Amino acid sequence: MPVVEAKRGRGLTPRPKGFFKAHVHDMGRSTSFVALCAGYESEAWRTQGFAEYLMDYLIEFALTRDEWPNVNTATAFRSLRQAARSVYTTKKSATRGEIGELLLHAVMREHYGSEPLVSKFYFKSAANDTVKGFDAAHIMLTGTGVELWLGEVKFYTEVARAIRDVVKELDAHLEDQYLREEFMWLSRKVPENTPELENVMRLLDEATTLDEIVEVIHVPVLLTYESPVVAAHNRTTDAYVKAFEAEVEAHYRAFTSRNKQRRVVVHLCLVPLHNKEALITKFDTLLKGQQGLG
Repeated sequence: MPVVEAKRGRGLTPRPKGFFKAHVHDMGRSTSFVALCAGYESEAWRTQGFAEYLMDYLIEFALTRDEWPNVNTATAFRSLRQAARSVYTTKKSATRGEIGELLLHAVMREHYGSEPLVSKFYFKSAANDTVKGFDAAHIMLTGTGVELWLGEVKFYTEVARAIRDVVKELDAHLEDQYLREEFMWLSRKVPENTPELENVMRLLDEATTLDEIVEVIHVPVLLTYESPVVAAHNRTTDAYVKAFEAEVEAHYRAFTSRNKQRRVVVHLCLVPLHNKEALITKFDTLLKGQQGLG
């Protein structure tokens, strides 16, 4: 099948090195489709590498744009520790959703070329708080204007349940009242150094009609699940890629048949996993190692 690698945005902020292989990256469909593979190393799925990739994005995910310029060779250690502590400090990591939100952030940056707008952690009052609303709030600088990219993620083990739940959430989150409330909270936290700040604030302003705003809203939907194909292989071979593509295409059809949302542009990204619990454990170990809490 054709693979389209081009990103939509012209991002300004440097990004960490890539990690995933996009076996499907087709932006030409009405619901664009990306399917990402973590790959294998020494005949094992790259759980450790996956967790380290997420840590690469931790500072820009957890800190605000206004705080980024303060991260340098003199402050890097304390900045990383601050970011690690702000994610969560609970021992009940298996029930936390932040790892999915971090993955969504990384994928939006790497594979779509978006720029972070507001860190969801800006809305926290305590480390283990959970934050409602869209799971990511980014912007896209297209060269002709600004788009709002409001992401949703379901970091699940079962793809059917992920599809069912996210479709319901899309319908709820794209209602007029919900959008207005989300824009109200976002507008209060937009950093002063945001690119195209004036245009962004105009889009979030209650005086701007939703009819205009929804024309530039994109919703990337990221779903994970434990994949039989990933579990059945230990190397990236032609046979694996063929089976991987067949599996994710079936899930793409299942999602598009259930998603009736036509108000905004929806993008689907699937990230098949080998073992979700093992990935959470690896990430939690790395995160706790940076928190310095003993």
